[in-house]
Amino acid sequence: MARFRITISSQNKEAMADLVLLHKIPVSDHSVRRSGTGYLVDAVVEPAQIQKLEAAGFRIERHEDADEAAKESLKQVGQGNRYKRSNPQ
Repeated sequence: MARFRITISSQNKEAMADLVLLHKIPVSDHSVRRSGTGYLVDAVVEPAQIQKLEAAGFRIERHEDADEAAKESLKQVGQGNRYKRSNPQ
């Protein structure tokens, strides 16, 4: 199942604490940031969790599919042992 990197926001600071305590959301940085419209925190969650958070009144901004981004990143990893000499002396 896909997981998405998201930013969760709310105007209520106590609601932000509920993300971990009540909703069991693994937030990326265990500190809430203040914004002009309230509070923000980042997390990686599944679509069902996004729906539950939206139903609870949180605003969600999706950034990318974290699993797909990880697969793309792994394509950049080289093959073989880059430290092994190809022509030993």
